[in-house]
Amino acid sequence: MAIYEGIRKLYPHVPLPEKIRGYIALMRPITLLAAVVAGFSLNYFFSLLSGKSTSFFFSVLVGLVLGLIQAGGQVLNQSLLVEMEIDKENKKTYRATLRGTVSFEEGKIFAFLLFLGGLTLAFILTTSLGLFAVLITLFAITYSAPPFRVKEKFLWNNLHQGIARGFLPIMYIASIYGYGLEAILFGLVLAIWIIGAQASKDFPDMVGDRKFGVMTFPVKLGKKRALWLMTCFMGMAFLLLNVFLILKAFPYLFSVLNVLIIPSAIIVYGLHRDIRLKRWENNLSWLMFYLTLCLFYLLPIILL
Repeated sequence: MAIYEGIRKLYPHVPLPEKIRGYIALMRPITLLAAVVAGFSLNYFFSLLSGKSTSFFFSVLVGLVLGLIQAGGQVLNQSLLVEMEIDKENKKTYRATLRGTVSFEEGKIFAFLLFLGGLTLAFILTTSLGLFAVLITLFAITYSAPPFRVKEKFLWNNLHQGIARGFLPIMYIASIYGYGLEAILFGLVLAIWIIGAQASKDFPDMVGDRKFGVMTFPVKLGKKRALWLMTCFMGMAFLLLNVFLILKAFPYLFSVLNVLIIPSAIIVYGLHRDIRLKRWENNLSWLMFYLTLCLFYLLPIILL
């Protein structure tokens, strides 16, 4: 089993000042990939379905909005004093705010600027994108920031992330092209999958989460039952996907998404075997979660 070393090894040779590298690390670039891919891919997908034209540049900007908001949420989460002790317990001392490379106040200002940049760009693109961007930003803030701290509440924390990362991005793009039921059903499938798969990030953090009352799946249920619940949610998502295919609520090409059962199974297997990756911030299952999330968005436009 590889030794967990964290993101401190991820940018060792980047020729930038340490503070700049600290800001980059706080955004957790790997996690931003799914957000950018979501906006870019969904814009192309709904434009093709609607028969309306779009451009590569516009699609990039739509994805950038989601990326900036996601980055703001990641930076804010690591810039809260309430998270500092949890990170210490979970041995995440490589984080820039905990090491002092970036102060907590600087981190909050950076998060604010990222949120502001994402919201401003969204409203410049279209009013509907701006309004959904406001909603997604609120979800990003209330997840970890006091007094809301949704992340502490069992099941609500995963439900919150399922809506924020699965349902809302799809509705955000669909608002441009006037898609209703199809977007809602796709958002529902993806949200349910995320409710289960999102827990992959929580297993390495059980020590600190348990001590400070963050009720994740593994903290509340233990490893075995948490894996079972994750499997149930992900399985339910694929079941609904195929029900909607049978009812012809989705284009037939959506059937290709069934191939993502394989990486979903790897997520559970990786947690069961406690497979961690050297030079990455979390475990194999965490990496597979983001990779699979990207593929949920990419596969339909590749085949459309």
